[in-house]
Amino acid sequence: MSFRKREDLLESLMKTNPFMNKAKKVINKKVAQYTQPQLNNMEAATTKTRNQQVKEQTTSNHVPTKIKKEEDLSNKTSKSPVQSQSPLEEAIKDHDAGIKGNKLAVKKAYSSLKEFSKKQPKNLEIKAYYGSATTLLARDANSVTDKMKYALEGLKQLDEVVETSPDLVLARFLRGNVCYRLPELYFQRTSTAIEDFSYLVTAFEGNSSILSEAEYTEVLKNLVEACKRTNQLEKATNYQEKLKALKHGGNFNEAEDKAKPVDNNYEVSNEGLTDEAMEYYQKALYGDADDVKEALNFFDVFVLTNPSPEVEMIHIDLQSMQGRDSINTYEMFGSAIKSMKAMDSLINEHPSLHELRAIRSRHCLRLPELFFRRAAIAVSDIETLLKAEDYLKETGADTHHQLLFDLGFAYEKLDMLDAAHETWNKLLKLRPSKDIKERVQEKLTIHSYKEIDLRTLSTVTKEKLYEAAKEMHHLGAKGSKAAAKQSLEAWEKAKDAFPDCEIAKTYYAASVALKGKFASDPQEMFGETIKGLKLLKSCIKSDDPELKYLRGCIYMCLPEGFFHTSDKAAKDFKSVKSAYENNRENAPITKEQYLKLLYDLGHLYKKTSFIDKAMKTWKTLMKEDPHSEYARRIAHQVGEEE
Repeated sequence: MSFRKREDLLESLMKTNPFMNKAKKVINKKVAQYTQPQLNNMEAATTKTRNQQVKEQTTSNHVPTKIKKEEDLSNKTSKSPVQSQSPLEEAIKDHDAGIKGNKLAVKKAYSSLKEFSKKQPKNLEIKAYYGSATTLLARDANSVTDKMKYALEGLKQLDEVVETSPDLVLARFLRGNVCYRLPELYFQRTSTAIEDFSYLVTAFEGNSSILSEAEYTEVLKNLVEACKRTNQLEKATNYQEKLKALKHGGNFNEAEDKAKPVDNNYEVSNEGLTDEAMEYYQKALYGDADDVKEALNFFDVFVLTNPSPEVEMIHIDLQSMQGRDSINTYEMFGSAIKSMKAMDSLINEHPSLHELRAIRSRHCLRLPELFFRRAAIAVSDIETLLKAEDYLKETGADTHHQLLFDLGFAYEKLDMLDAAHETWNKLLKLRPSKDIKERVQEKLTIHSYKEIDLRTLSTVTKEKLYEAAKEMHHLGAKGSKAAAKQSLEAWEKAKDAFPDCEIAKTYYAASVALKGKFASDPQEMFGETIKGLKLLKSCIKSDDPELKYLRGCIYMCLPEGFFHTSDKAAKDFKSVKSAYENNRENAPITKEQYLKLLYDLGHLYKKTSFIDKAMKTWKTLMKEDPHSEYARRIAHQVGEEE
């Protein structure tokens, strides 16, 4: 793994700021190694040999076609006296620095190698380096289109070199690693990687001097994984046996290889899924549309260089999030469907990778069950994870507790409330965190609602009727189907009893819209929601903050792509905010509602590009209660803008 992190020519595309210091240290070590007589890794060995070949700027069109001839040529050129670096050597040095993350070096290498390639079009070593440098440009491109373009152009150069000289080790090495790292979903190049790695294995077995055993081991590891990706299990088994035989016989010392200092600098978990990448992803999961956009911009590059299944899965998830936030309904549904298929395909290819199931289960639970029916898949994935003892041990108790909470949520979506309650009660016995415990208790409270005989409300006062009906609506909005049903019935009675009452008419309209949340099919959902919105538009005649807050919350929750109500929600929230701040002693809403209003209003401002207003609103929230749940959520966003 450490070898692949050092050597893969596309790996560096994701090596941005957090790893620059390490990269510089390693580059210095590599430069020092070029002058040493014995080299311990493939980069040093092959780079020195190939660099010496390339720097022979002669008119000869001779390219070695056998590994032994390449070695002889390397030995011959290595006897030359040490000279100052030529322009070509500088270009190759820039190329190597670019691999480690130096963006400026990539541009320099690309420009220089492009010129050398024009001057010596038949020099295949130069062309191979030029192809590699072209793929590195994908990292710095500003659009996905350019990233794809540069990757494909670089591959074309490498393909032409291998086609012309299939025994050129440099080209096989560069192209094999590039193709191995490219996401199969977009490039379909794993078969090329298998071809190149198979060549290197055969070549090594015919001439073991071209690679060390450790280097050969890494090639075998890559080859095994590539065969598994393409479901060539018999081949994978054969190469796995070679790998086992190599490890258990003779001179190979795996522990010693892992202890190499250069390797440690590039040891990264999950095939290149870095802390920086996870930070972007976590922000997207719990942030807003801007956080999703920022994370997707990062992963658009990252996935080109780190196409491990986990990275591909996160990239797919982020694309789905972006579609979710779109105001274009076709993009919303198209993105969700495309992501579903891609996730399913990836898990079919890698059924034993637990992190993929964790990501898919979260994705399934985000999707509206009424349209996509994915809760059952979430249940299956989570149950699989809960049975995986090694996964639970590795990820810790918090992950275990979150999985149980999500399993209950999946059952809730499927209207399997008994199973949901059983799961959540089991979770409470495990002593979860305060946050999880509060969320579970809230869920249990919501679903503990028992239907009442509404005839009993006919004899109570107006105030008592309204109080009971408001509680029903509150629980219904939080997820109680039974409470939502009775809320509609109670407010219909109130509206009939008090036809001129603005409160009764507004809550009735809100309850009609709420009915759409529990509809059994999309047509019913849209019908009830639209009916409720029409009533809400006309029923509020005064400046009653309570009613405007109620209407604003409904507008806020509706998908913008369908209903376009964000501006209306912001208008209502702004009015309620002023009313609260001007009359705190007799506040029209609770402080908890006020804090949530500030949180939501900030996001509405941000969504509609009023960034200054969003920051000002959130700073008010931070000042009002810096320890609240909502203040914690937006603390990092306020800090970033400052």
